[in-house]
Amino acid sequence: MKDVYVYLSGLPEDKKRLFVPIFGSVDRFYTVVYLIARNGHATEQDKPHLWEERLRVIRQVEKKVEKLLNSFHLNGQEIVADIAGDYFNDFVKYKELEPDLSNDEFISIIQRISLFA
Repeated sequence: MKDVYVYLSGLPEDKKRLFVPIFGSVDRFYTVVYLIARNGHATEQDKPHLWEERLRVIRQVEKKVEKLLNSFHLNGQEIVADIAGDYFNDFVKYKELEPDLSNDEFISIIQRISLFA
């Protein structure tokens, strides 16, 4: 298991409950941040139409997640960076997390992040 995932899984229950209104669970939080990192990387690589604007929005969402975690008295920058590191480690091994949420669920969570952060 990955260190940051073990850390998040081991948080006290009162801290884990903070993730529920926005993400549903700590597991879902990990998946969402992993997907944010994957989308940022894919955007940088593929450079789709208006890719710079898309990348700017992805970076804003990352910053909002960091800010939200900081409000939970957790190190947001470190946690987001560690999860992104997990994504990149998987990427170079040609192995990626298979998300257990739909695109609509992902978008809904991103919208909630923007409301709370």
